[in-house]
Amino acid sequence: MYSKLLGSSYLARYVLLNSVGIEDYQIFPGRTIENQAPAFHFTPPEHKDALLPLLNEVTAHTEPGRAETVDQYLERNQTVAFLIIQHDRLLLERYYNGYGHDSICTSFSVAKAFVSAMIGLALHENRIHDLDDPLTKYLAEPKEPAWASITIRHLISMSSGLAYKRAGFFPWNDQPRIYYSLDLRRLALQARAVETPGVRFLYNNYNLLLLGLILERITGGHVSRYLQEKVWKPLGMESSATWSMDSQRSGMEKMESGMNARAIDFAKFGRLYLRCGDWNGRQVIPEKWVAESTTPWPDGRWTNFKYFWWIPRAGKGRFMTIGSLGQFIYVAPDKDCIIVRFGRGKPRDWQTRYVEMFAEIAERL
Repeated sequence: MYSKLLGSSYLARYVLLNSVGIEDYQIFPGRTIENQAPAFHFTPPEHKDALLPLLNEVTAHTEPGRAETVDQYLERNQTVAFLIIQHDRLLLERYYNGYGHDSICTSFSVAKAFVSAMIGLALHENRIHDLDDPLTKYLAEPKEPAWASITIRHLISMSSGLAYKRAGFFPWNDQPRIYYSLDLRRLALQARAVETPGVRFLYNNYNLLLLGLILERITGGHVSRYLQEKVWKPLGMESSATWSMDSQRSGMEKMESGMNARAIDFAKFGRLYLRCGDWNGRQVIPEKWVAESTTPWPDGRWTNFKYFWWIPRAGKGRFMTIGSLGQFIYVAPDKDCIIVRFGRGKPRDWQTRYVEMFAEIAERL
């Protein structure tokens, strides 16, 4: 009965769930993204416990009044996976709170970086002619004149001018409506254009739904299948992944949040971007797209966000993708380093604290 309600009613989902968690992939139906042998494996470290001294040091990035090691800090804040990779060596692979190497992590907004990669691929394959094409070139349904001025670039830079009420997790707000919707295609086309596109940054998940609709139309299939053939299989992922869907009947991927996989395979996606889209001699993602996605805007607008990647203001060419509850893939090209953190909890000021910690760790390598 419980399962039937969750599969048939938005309000039932809102009332019975009404809490975002890293096990949500077990609640929503999912579409499988198959992997393909041979699997790629990072090189083991020369000294297995080389980074244990770093983990056992007291961190400066905990809350005021606390004195705890990096390891204690990670565990207390409900980290489930913490990986450090440098020069293709898996220097540290640490799991907490009942998780292990084979455990599935849901990524929340880390999924947005995969959407960005697919947009870059579609542009390279001329499925999308130009980022400045209006979305109405690919979607015939929107009839209001204001929609004709919204471009794919506006969607991927979170400046579409569409209304989005995020604050407060009330059932009529857009955030839970998208998260618990049973028909994301219909919901996407109900978005309201209220501002001139390209003027203001607004973190807005309708943009992801509309990009998902465009990807479906131009590829003629499911978004998961496109990702599977273009990225997941070529990277030699250890395991299949899933992308959570709105419902079995609708079958649209939760574009804003629904990628679920092993932490080690998320690290490989970080490696792909660290290597400028090249995977052992094969250009999986166009190098130009990787560069464009992970460098600040030339005119300085929204300097810390570009095509669903976050760019630390400290510079050094580093970039990261971030998901709710503290999911991270942090890439430091200057150190040839990837840091992955997944978990179910987050400290106060979590983005600042984690990013500062990752930066300090990278400097120490």
